[in-house]
Formats: sequence, structure tokens, C-alpha cells
Amino acid sequence: MRKLASLIIIAGLVIAGMQVKAGGKPLEDSVLRLHVVANSDSIEDQALKIKVKDEIVRFMQDEFREAKTEEEAVLIAKENRQEIKKIALKVIREEGFSYPVEVYVDKFEFPVKSYGNLVFPAGRYEAVKVVIGEGEGKNWWCVLFPPLCLVSSSDKGLSFDSPEEARVTFKCLELLPRGVKLGGPEEGEVIKAR
Repeated sequence: MRKLASLIIIAGLVIAGMQVKAGGKPLEDSVLRLHVVANSDSIEDQALKIKVKDEIVRFMQDEFREAKTEEEAVLIAKENRQEIKKIALKVIREEGFSYPVEVYVDKFEFPVKSYGNLVFPAGRYEAVKVVIGEGEGKNWWCVLFPPLCLVSSSDKGLSFDSPEEARVTFKCLELLPRGVKLGGPEEGEVIKAR
């Protein structure tokens, strides 16, 4: 039983390692993120951020349809940086605000974040970063490539405030029948040598 448990744990570690890589590239080199940072955490600024995000995602759906790689997606984002800025400014003005907007397409350092069932490790990721006004509010984020936020773009489902700590799980352990325990003896249990 202990050999089986050891094999399962080793298999889990191997599988976990494979899931961090996508096509041999580290995850942070395989995705393009979108971050929209609010002016502040006020209710009005947070609502404005969501409206800006909605219009940017709507625009990007068509633009990213043809992207086959993260590199192509980054190029498309760079080519559309000024258009993204115009869209954000238009929404901001329509909502009665006069905040400036900056749009960056670059590599940024991000903490561990979860996105639905996916966990993105801390690291430097290519991202489109839209900063509204002072940029001191919470940010909304999603993954532009592969196009995860272009298929589902809800306010809360795409990690409005995702946890910064990841919980490590092993799929192979989740598949074990209920009641199977791995590990050492229970407290007070005596192990007999063979």
C-alpha cells in the first residue's frame, strides 16, 4: 500500500509540473493578460472600470479572433494600443468623468492569482494594462490569449479579487476511492515491523 501511495504522489507531482507548462513553455510565456485598474476603490470608480472593461473586451473579441500564439496576440495588442485608449476615454467621458487613461503592453510582475479553476503562478506576464486616472483602485483581470475572457466576461467570474494564495491539489489523489488514506500512522497507532 505504501508503494502505491508513493507512486501516486510521484505521478501527481509529475502531472502538476506538466500543467504549469504549456507546450514546453512556462505558463507566463504562453498567455496575454488584460488588467483594467480603477482610479480608486470608490463605488463609482469600480463601476466605471467594469464599463471600460466591457467595451475593451467587446472590441478585442474581433481583433484576437485570428491570434494563434501569444506572440501574435501581443503584436495585435500593440497595434491596437491607441484604439484601446480611445475606447476607454470614450466610456469615461460618456460616464461624466475626466480621468486620463494610459494603456501599456509589456511584461509585468504579478502575484499568484486564480482564474476559475486555473492557478497562475507569480511571475512576469505579457499584459495589456489599462490604468484609469490615478490607478489606485482594484483591478479587473482576465486572459486575452488564449481567449478566456473573450468567451466569458462577467464581473465576478473572472477574478475581480482573486485569492493571492494558491491551494495545491493533485488530480490523481482526487480520483482515489473515498476512504483511502495516505500518510503515516494515526495518533497513538502502533506500526509493527515486518
